[in-house]
Amino acid sequence: MTVIRDKPQPRAAIASRHRAEIDVAAEALVRALASKDLSEFYRVFRTTSLPFVGGEYVDDAGSLFAACFEIVHRLGSISPAVGLAVENHFYVTSAMATFPTNGNAQLDRRRRELLTQIFSGRRLVANTNSKVHTASLGQIGTSAKREGDGYRINGTASYTSLATEADLLVLLTELEGEGTALFSITPMQGNPAVEIGPYLFPNAMIDSDTRQITFHDLVLDADALIADAENELTILLLPFEMAWHQLLIAALYLGAAAGAIDDARAFLTSTRGRDGRPLAELDGMITSLGQLALQYSSARCVVEKVGDALADIEQLPKDAPLVDRAVNLASVAKYTGTSAAEAIVTTARRIVGARAFSGDWALERLSQEVMFASLGPEVTAVIERRYGKLILQAESVSDLPQ
Repeated sequence: MTVIRDKPQPRAAIASRHRAEIDVAAEALVRALASKDLSEFYRVFRTTSLPFVGGEYVDDAGSLFAACFEIVHRLGSISPAVGLAVENHFYVTSAMATFPTNGNAQLDRRRRELLTQIFSGRRLVANTNSKVHTASLGQIGTSAKREGDGYRINGTASYTSLATEADLLVLLTELEGEGTALFSITPMQGNPAVEIGPYLFPNAMIDSDTRQITFHDLVLDADALIADAENELTILLLPFEMAWHQLLIAALYLGAAAGAIDDARAFLTSTRGRDGRPLAELDGMITSLGQLALQYSSARCVVEKVGDALADIEQLPKDAPLVDRAVNLASVAKYTGTSAAEAIVTTARRIVGARAFSGDWALERLSQEVMFASLGPEVTAVIERRYGKLILQAESVSDLPQ
């Protein structure tokens, strides 16, 4: 794997290096959605270097974030649901590729072995936090216990995106009597102990391939354990991973916003009013489109700037306070980016009108899928509550994470 350690390249330079392959993946996604066969998209996607870009930017969070932003943003402009499936691969692999493990030799070895397995083996990665739908929120449906030199996994998890395409599964669960543990499971497909069940979202978000999975006495060897509660860095790895997740979620839904703006612009420039003039010449439409562009640009600036917070984390546990800062700022970026995306798609749909749900307009798909923007990984109310507590504990709003 190539590691870039010198002066970071400008975001534009990083994006341009992958531009041609992003175009190829985007075109494949459009064709796959039209034929209702996403397997073709994933076949093409795997032939590019895009899913494995983390191997190029190991230990370089700033550059890797810039590359991942562009990929999920573009795919999200076509289908947020597919963007979500791909984002799950990127946030896990990116967190693993950039988490500073220099303070723990064992975890560093495990991390690098996993990265080699993913990038050299060209594997797509799914993940689950083992949450399950019950009458009580936050319930964990899986568990692991030690058995000899290995582990045995049982139980059910509701949320696993990219479920039928991924080659490797990263599982967050409880290790009996010890606490939280992170495992890697391969193979994922065709594994008799891993049952890939029905869609969790069978309608609007079906293309995210989010499914329930059940483990039936899955036996893992010792090397499957990535990190456990006894490792002091594990408590930092999980929030670091969450920061990546929140930021890339914002990136993909801002892609949906960009797609909606493009649709609105195309409508205004190609449609004439009763006076024969293009609607784009109406001052009210110019102003409306300008408002959308400003909302998008403002939110994108926030998300890209917060991405720099990941690069500030260089050494752990010394930089533990910077992990907390990155988590809080990632919540801000997710809140800002997804709120803007939902508002932009709604306004663009009103501009285009009922015809947005006819023909080949992207707005129909974007409208159905963007509603999931505020629902995870942290819901809007959770972020608002956290910041409410922060401001109540602060002497001034200036004391909030910056």
